[in-house]
Amino acid sequence: MGAAEHPALLIAEQIGALRLLTINRPDKLNAFTPAVIAQLHAALDDALADDDTRMVAITGAGQKAFAAGNDIDGLNTLDPVSAYRDMVAGQQLMLRLHDFPKPTLAMVNGYALGGGFELALSCDFIIAASTARFGFPEITLNTLPGWGGTQLAVKRMGLSRAKQMVLGGQHHSAQECDSFGILQQVVAPEELRARSIAFCEVITRHSGFALEMAKRAMNRAVELPLGTGMELEAANYGVNFGTAEARAGLNAFLTRRSTRAHSAKETSQHQVKA
Repeated sequence: MGAAEHPALLIAEQIGALRLLTINRPDKLNAFTPAVIAQLHAALDDALADDDTRMVAITGAGQKAFAAGNDIDGLNTLDPVSAYRDMVAGQQLMLRLHDFPKPTLAMVNGYALGGGFELALSCDFIIAASTARFGFPEITLNTLPGWGGTQLAVKRMGLSRAKQMVLGGQHHSAQECDSFGILQQVVAPEELRARSIAFCEVITRHSGFALEMAKRAMNRAVELPLGTGMELEAANYGVNFGTAEARAGLNAFLTRRSTRAHSAKETSQHQVKA
């Protein structure tokens, strides 16, 4: 069969220093399969190896869904051992995104449910269309999130709010989730792509290694005692300080300051003569 009969499950697009990954199963609400997970890992490998890529964004194809979670048809065939392994595989992807050296953004264009919500929470930032819906519906099927949702939700929105979402099983609007403090922006659907790219451009203009060191330090902030976290911050600062980019940034600042000081001096002398 031709390629047209087997469309790619994941589409990668380079936009400046941003790598945009689109899960491409719109007819299945972009639900996950083992193949989708494998292609996401491969795409992250490619993005990590590309020095010109400084940030990764993930979205879903179509207008209905970012990702509607794990494919229920596949789950229904699992025995307990296989279910455990499926959960571990999903968690490995979420952990990888959480600790990915480059900043990550979830561009949520529709339903982000179950594994889809976990995927969004694994990213550093979430920008959502005003029509997006978020939730953990697993409890309505007499089960629970298994790809890190119980842990990520608590870390991102606090214990009480996380319990409300996990134990209630309801869908929540983008506006509600914005009030929970987990979204960077809520935008009109037709503005989602442009606003997300603009958000990423603010970040990708900076040194890739400095971004990595800063992200690593902040990720550990919620896990380490304050003093230990500060020691890590100082170590990361020292490592980054030796890079050519850091030296160039410092020298550029000193040059600008010297230029401003010289200009101010000339202005002052001119005013005195006048």
